[in-house]
Amino acid sequence: MARRICRVVAVGDAIVDRITPPMRPLPRGDFQGHIAAFETLPGGNATNFALQIARLGAKTTFVGVLGRDANAHLLREAYRRQGVRALVRTDAGHPTGATVALSWTGGGRALITSLGANGELRLRDVPAKILKQVDHLHRAGFWWTPRLMGRPTALLLSRARHAGVGTSLDMSTDPFGWTRERLRAARMALPFVDTFFGNEVEVSALGGDRSPFEAARRICAMGAREVVIHRGDRGSAWISPDGIEKVPAFSVPIENPTGCGDVFNAAYVNARFGGDSVTEALRFANACSALHIRDRRHPYSRLSDVRRFLASRFTES
Repeated sequence: MARRICRVVAVGDAIVDRITPPMRPLPRGDFQGHIAAFETLPGGNATNFALQIARLGAKTTFVGVLGRDANAHLLREAYRRQGVRALVRTDAGHPTGATVALSWTGGGRALITSLGANGELRLRDVPAKILKQVDHLHRAGFWWTPRLMGRPTALLLSRARHAGVGTSLDMSTDPFGWTRERLRAARMALPFVDTFFGNEVEVSALGGDRSPFEAARRICAMGAREVVIHRGDRGSAWISPDGIEKVPAFSVPIENPTGCGDVFNAAYVNARFGGDSVTEALRFANACSALHIRDRRHPYSRLSDVRRFLASRFTES
């Protein structure tokens, strides 16, 4: 039987990343370093999700805001190359969002972001008719699209749920430290979330518990149907009222940790829509993110690439 093609819309941030190859952690104080070259790549949580899920074969739409500059051109070309329908508004008064990503040998990174035109994304930028055209809505770049934080995101996800559209949310790490007010804005959306994605720090912060697994249970109690945790070199985990699943990571050289979670999210959503079990979807998403993390020049994998990687790993074992 032919695999169903997911129709998905990603709503959120459009950012260009300037990425270093893995470096030794920087010393304190003044420092002058050297690298062979920066990589300039598409970025942003929602953009990475859209580009990856389109690469896997999903019919994909992206909704966001760009400036009128070279970075906007780079992103428009990336959407075009991957076949993403870009419903992007141009805001000439702000530059396109940008991030400098410093990657460390052995894993980890430091991200410094200027949200730029992303700060102008509003609920009215999301066409009402889009919910009649998709199977799934992914909301990402929560902190980088402040005009959509809180009630607007809750309303968008509520409308999607009412229309029978699956929903997912990845808000990433709060750059302002998870204040009570910002936690309240984030939790407002949870009753309308099918899948909440986050790393252990993010899940613990949102759920209000030092244990990511206990925090995930609390997030489910707040309304999310399931929580999927990015666990770095320990793989990934799924938590719902029905239980817990854990799947180990694949060991690969670390070249590009930036965007790894977004690629994982896209692969998981695509796999689950295609009928994979939770365990199969976690394994598929781990493989897709492994392919991303080992090659910063080719960050988005095709379905055949991921299947070939999985086949090789299980043949080796």
